[in-house]
Formats: sequence, C-alpha cells, structure tokens
Amino acid sequence: MDNEQFNQHLNEMVTMASGIEGHLTVREIRFLATLPFLTGEGEILEIGSFMGRSTTILAKSAIRAMRARIHACDPLLPSDTVPKFTSDEKLPDLFHRHIRQHDVAGIVEFHQVKSSELAKSWNLPLRILWIDGDHSYKGAMVDFEGFQEYLKPGAVVCIHDVIHEFEGPTRVLIEKILLSASFGDCGICGSIGWGQYIGDRAPTGKQWSEKISLSRKLSRLVPHLVSVANGLPSNRLRYKIDRARIPHSEPNLFRWLEERIRATIGNR
Repeated sequence: MDNEQFNQHLNEMVTMASGIEGHLTVREIRFLATLPFLTGEGEILEIGSFMGRSTTILAKSAIRAMRARIHACDPLLPSDTVPKFTSDEKLPDLFHRHIRQHDVAGIVEFHQVKSSELAKSWNLPLRILWIDGDHSYKGAMVDFEGFQEYLKPGAVVCIHDVIHEFEGPTRVLIEKILLSASFGDCGICGSIGWGQYIGDRAPTGKQWSEKISLSRKLSRLVPHLVSVANGLPSNRLRYKIDRARIPHSEPNLFRWLEERIRATIGNR
C-alpha cells in the first residue's frame, strides 16, 4: 500500500466512524486506524469498547492489513466512567449491532468483562495495547499494569484522553511510559498518548530528552486533574493555557508507521 492508498483508507475510516457515536476526533480516528498496520509479533487488544467505534476502526484496518483478529474488552455496564449516549438501546446491544453492521464481528474476539478479570487469564503477546477504559487513576493503572508484561519489543501502547480533564490517562502516560526506560519513541496525537515498547534496550539520549520534555509539559496539568478528581477548586484558565502548550498535532502517519516498523525490526 502506497502513501495515497494509505491516506485514502484513513479517510474512509473517518467517514465510517461518523455513523457510530463516540468520542474520537478526526485526527484520533486516523491515528487509531494506522495501528493495525504495525508489524511485529502479538495481538491487538482494546480496553474500553463503548459502542464499538474504535473496535470497528481497529478491525477494519486489521482486515486491510491482513491481520486475523482483534481483542476487545469492556463489561459494557453502566458506571460513572461510561460516557453519556443518546440511544434508548442497551449498550451491549449497540456494540454488537455496530460491529455486525460493519462486517467485523467475525474478527472481533469480545471479552465482556473488566480488564482486571481478563488479565487473570490472558497469556498472549501484544503488539498493540489501546487503553480507553476507566479514566480514574486507579482504573487506568489497572488497565496498563494488567497487560504490560505481555508487550513485545516494538509494541505500541496508546492511551486516550491524556490531555482531557481525567487524572488517570495523563498520570499513567507520564509515570509508566514517558518516565520509563522500557519505552523509546513517544508522543501525543490529538488526545492519544503513545509510546513504543523497547524492552531491555535503553532509550537513546534523544528519546530521553523528548520524553522528559513532554513529561514536564504534561506534569503541569496534574495538580488541576487531581483537584478535579477529588472535587477541589482549581485554576481552569491555567490548565487551558498549559494544555495548549503540549504538542499534539497529527504527524505524517505514513512516515510515522514506517518509523515504528523500522524500530520494531531494530528491537528484535
């Protein structure tokens, strides 16, 4: 697939996703649709499926990339962390209807449980871990820590809503990816924070410099996020100013993909 065909596929995913209610922006949809094209050993695991928008994007791209399946995990139960939606249908019915409508039910292995339950029996290597579940600090940490041991060198971990007003995604990205020697290249696209797992290989000086710089910018958000999470007053204007200073534009995704594939080969 050349650059033109690749971008055409990404735009098709944006059009398709517009028919499923959810909380992904255009740049986030395009970024998510890129992930299944990554090479390397392991499965694709999504934590947090909601109505199946991201599930369908990942599955459609997996088909295009000639990958066998994706795993999706969500208890699909009402809770304070489940986004509001307008339909009168029950959430499990909406999820299954959407993946059937888009002809991906056959390659989606769905686990209707909490990620902590799935982690107890999980034993498969991972090349993509997409986290968009419980946005509390404890919840996001459970989602990450439950599956980190299964990451293969070259795998990419992505966490949604790292520059929105949720404590969990931001802190987990900082603490477990940006400040970890187990991850090399990292960044943010839209509100998706990502890092490429490198295992026992040490990050380069350039990678450390970029990771530390990004962690400093993100860390300025943490006092506000912790205050919001605990019902305390905070300076929202200061938060907006600090958030605007965090780089989160869409990279050239075709080039980004090539770089991640080269890094995967180099980490074997």
